[in-house]
Amino acid sequence: MGRLGGVFARRSRVHLMAAVALGAFVAMPAAAEDADQENGAEEIVVTADPVGLMKERNTSLVGGISKPLVETPRAVSVVGEQTMDRYGIEDIDDFITTSPGTFSGSFFGVPGAVSIRGSKADNYFRGFRRTQNDGLFPTPVGSSSRIELVRGPTPAILGSGRLGGLMNFYPKTAALDEKSLAAGPEAIVGFTIGSYNKKVATVEYNHPFLLSGRKTGISVYGEFENSKDFVIGREPKHELIQASFLHELPNDFEVEFGGMYLNTRGYYQNPGWNRVTQDLIDNGTYMTGRDTTLQDTDGNGRITPNEIDAVVGRYWGLSNIRQFWEYMPKDAVTGLPMLPASVTGAFSLDTGVGTTKLSRRQQFISKGHEVQNSEGYTGYFDLTKKFDDSSLKLQLFYDDVHSKVFVSTGFATEVKADVFEGRLTYQHKVDFGDTAVAQFYTAASHRVYNALARASYNGGWLVLDRRDISVGATANDILDSPFTDEAGGIGLTWERDQTSRIKTTGIAGVVDLTFWDSLSLSASGRYDHYNARSIEEGTVVFNPADGNTLFHTKEDGFSYALSANYKTPFGLVPYFTYAESAVPSTDEAGGAPASSVRTGQLLRDSKLTEFGVKFALLDNRLEGSIARYKQKRVIRDSFGNFMGETGKGWEAEFRFLVSDQFTWTGTATIQDFMIGAPGACGSGNGEMVVLPPSRLGINGADGYGGLFAALNASCLPELQNGYRRNVTPKEVYSTFVTYTSPELSFGTVGATLGTTYVSKTGGKIAGAVVLPSYFNTRAAAFVEVGRFNLTLNVDNLFNEKYFTPLQGVYEEVGVMPNPGRTFRVTGKIKF
Repeated sequence: MGRLGGVFARRSRVHLMAAVALGAFVAMPAAAEDADQENGAEEIVVTADPVGLMKERNTSLVGGISKPLVETPRAVSVVGEQTMDRYGIEDIDDFITTSPGTFSGSFFGVPGAVSIRGSKADNYFRGFRRTQNDGLFPTPVGSSSRIELVRGPTPAILGSGRLGGLMNFYPKTAALDEKSLAAGPEAIVGFTIGSYNKKVATVEYNHPFLLSGRKTGISVYGEFENSKDFVIGREPKHELIQASFLHELPNDFEVEFGGMYLNTRGYYQNPGWNRVTQDLIDNGTYMTGRDTTLQDTDGNGRITPNEIDAVVGRYWGLSNIRQFWEYMPKDAVTGLPMLPASVTGAFSLDTGVGTTKLSRRQQFISKGHEVQNSEGYTGYFDLTKKFDDSSLKLQLFYDDVHSKVFVSTGFATEVKADVFEGRLTYQHKVDFGDTAVAQFYTAASHRVYNALARASYNGGWLVLDRRDISVGATANDILDSPFTDEAGGIGLTWERDQTSRIKTTGIAGVVDLTFWDSLSLSASGRYDHYNARSIEEGTVVFNPADGNTLFHTKEDGFSYALSANYKTPFGLVPYFTYAESAVPSTDEAGGAPASSVRTGQLLRDSKLTEFGVKFALLDNRLEGSIARYKQKRVIRDSFGNFMGETGKGWEAEFRFLVSDQFTWTGTATIQDFMIGAPGACGSGNGEMVVLPPSRLGINGADGYGGLFAALNASCLPELQNGYRRNVTPKEVYSTFVTYTSPELSFGTVGATLGTTYVSKTGGKIAGAVVLPSYFNTRAAAFVEVGRFNLTLNVDNLFNEKYFTPLQGVYEEVGVMPNPGRTFRVTGKIKF
């Protein structure tokens, strides 16, 4: 009966998705009839955009020249503040509801960077690339007025960056120039309460005024959180402050400056569930048991490397608690690696072996031992001079972050990074009458990126499966932290301790030609000179040539893009883009790896071919795009291994103002990412892969006390000819409908309903665990009465049980259980 009920429940979600999508079209004839009766016209006349879908029609992020989205020859999604409120978008993982090609890019449960087209995207702030955020702290989406998601290589005007795409953040205070002087000062106070004792308070103040007869304004925004979490033991807290000042100067000059401060604690990285089997995913059956061979002999409440080494010893300076496929003895019959007799006892569970059921809230966090502290400052300064048909702009940008992270299983990282960039741009427009319009954009920039990347995971003491989650953390599975001082120097050290600087000086240019207001041709190019230095002073360096020496390299990179699009009379705009770029490979802090600097191979090439059609139909009430892409890039894992990846896919996006009351959005993603053949075992090629004991033919009870890995994917037979990256779903579909009432006697009410379908994911090795497909349904209701607004959001409405795969080397052995049904209520009042 339970299985049959599950089938009916899944069918109901399929029906819901179809109903939500078709409901928009069902409402359309009624809206048309009302319009005909009221206006006596044959066409629908729509005057409202209740969700703000069409408010953000233009972008200048791709070419530096403000163009309508429908005429921009790249895949770009823009999500405004009002849409985020209506759709309940709280963090970067929620963009899956509105933007094709996106997925959870969170690093062990901390949403620092969204995944776009299969890889973590770069974070930008008003068009400037920030310090790298690989799960150091959640990117504060809720404090933005507008988010732009660009899929594919970084546009030439912005510099070089990750191939998959970028997320450009505009703070709420950046919308100051849209404030009307007639509106006067405005203050907004908000408060959110929700599931698991969620508590967030916000305050916003905007004051446009005249100073010496010239337009001026100040804007301040604050956000404060003190919450609990779905994951037991996680207690997120943060303080965020944004401010900006805008003023018109004589002679058509304008100045704007501002910044942001963010301080976070308690957003602990978390591997989710360990000891992952298909039975655990399908039925919730978890293998219990602990290994008591390793003991906390000094009684400090945690395991230190010397206590592990006393039992299992070391090999080439690495702990034998981690066994590499390449170096283990092999069974003469099966060819599978076997455990050496000297470590068998330390790998076996010897106490409490059995099975149990786990709550999805029971995960890795050990309260009192985890660390997550991050503090960051961001500042900007713009000085603009406007001419009749051109403008000149000087921009300065600074971003600084200091983060500490420790996961009690033994992973630790400390990142100190700052970036300064100055950019001078000039835009010019030449109008040739009815025949052609030419627009030019040129830029010169200088960027300095300093990074300190410390981490502990190379030595091999980190063993994910040692902890019995059903029991919780114990002294023999909590590893020592590099943030503590152990007597005698026996503590966990900084195995990676890399300091680097990358100086980048570049010039860029864009030419955009439009003929007869229909055919557009554009070309962009960028030249960058990189001057990098890096030194690795960690205690565990795989290649001795990389350690304790300051290396320098100077490299030149060239990136370019060619695009064309044609605006037809009936609202269709087909387009084509080809782009190539040179992208620096980076470490955890966004700095230069010493190994890449030593060999003079800091830059990696990437290519994109994209074609599609954008459209603005039905009097511009139906907008969207359909795109096909193919991309090639070189990726680097956390151990310095490089792999070639080819990605291709289809993406579709629709935004439909059905009537003054109904709106509909829909997205579709079909994608595939293949890693090239790493070659035969012993070639040293391919990424490192952490393996479950079952891949070696070892029972979990005999192997969960240690860790197994292939140093390179080339030594796993099933991966030698290439493989698919299954942590990214092949298909994602999303559809939402929003109803907003006409003005009633007391105010306005409305509701949003929609669902997102994600196809199955999982690992890549033989016998890998499969994470089933799922639907995540969301609903919201809101009411506006005068200056007061109240919104109720419900996520995972049907309490679907689903999982997100871990990213990186632990994707075969860990999984993130996602929250069940949650709610939050947000109230705002304007003064």
